[in-house]
Amino acid sequence: MSNKPQSRNPYQRDGQSPKFLRSVCAYMDVLGYKEMWYRAEQDGLQNSFLQQLYEASEEGQQWLWPNDNDFWPLDKDRYAIKAFTDNIVIGWPVRGDAEPELGSIFSSVAYFQLRLANHGFFLRGAIALGDAYVDDVVVLGSAFREAYEGEAQAANPRIILTGSATKAVRKRLSYYSRLDHAPQYRDLFQDSDGKLFVNYLETVLIAEREQGPFYDELLRHKERIAERLHEFHSDPRIKSKYDWVASYHNYFCDQYPQYFDQSHKIDGDVRQARPSRIVADVV
Repeated sequence: MSNKPQSRNPYQRDGQSPKFLRSVCAYMDVLGYKEMWYRAEQDGLQNSFLQQLYEASEEGQQWLWPNDNDFWPLDKDRYAIKAFTDNIVIGWPVRGDAEPELGSIFSSVAYFQLRLANHGFFLRGAIALGDAYVDDVVVLGSAFREAYEGEAQAANPRIILTGSATKAVRKRLSYYSRLDHAPQYRDLFQDSDGKLFVNYLETVLIAEREQGPFYDELLRHKERIAERLHEFHSDPRIKSKYDWVASYHNYFCDQYPQYFDQSHKIDGDVRQARPSRIVADVV
């Protein structure tokens, strides 16, 4: 009998060949990663950049790797992760209509996205639903392909839902008589181009009832955006991406006037089209 420990990867079963599982799949990378790395090299700050990226990734991944025996005492983890430099893939096998898995991945990705953003690394990516297989050797399947292609459509620092994930969310939303009672109402925003994306700033309200917003986290987000707007002020192509984040940040603040005022918002003339709540035409 082999003493090799059983894999906790939900896609791997001892003695069985690899096979696709219906999954939620997320593909993410860091916006402007190459430009930031090249600038660090030019300025002789490679080690500082490495330390910054390492600390951001280590802190952020605590929200992506809660798969320990105390937190999830089953024989398998809930999902598998493949990470390399600034690229991250999550494969999350689903059951039924995938609502629990979609909701969980929205939350996990949101925490991860905010933690990295507050270290100066803004993510973009996409979430899809379909067949996938994820382990240390192979990442493959229709869900991965759709999420990978969707990342290019995200353009701005947002994690969008592709067609398959949007269809699943819209179908589920149609079950609610009042849209604002659906958890997706706060998990997701709809952008000006019609795409749904993860509303990651909602995580500052995770303890809203107990202690109110995490103001420090929101203000750190504001500061990081201001730094990027200044850093890329002479590069309109990249600056427009951070203009988008500034617009999103300000729109989020506007949704909760009981908590946030002008002091929490990005100063200046933000000309990007604003997102919105998920609209009511959900059938």
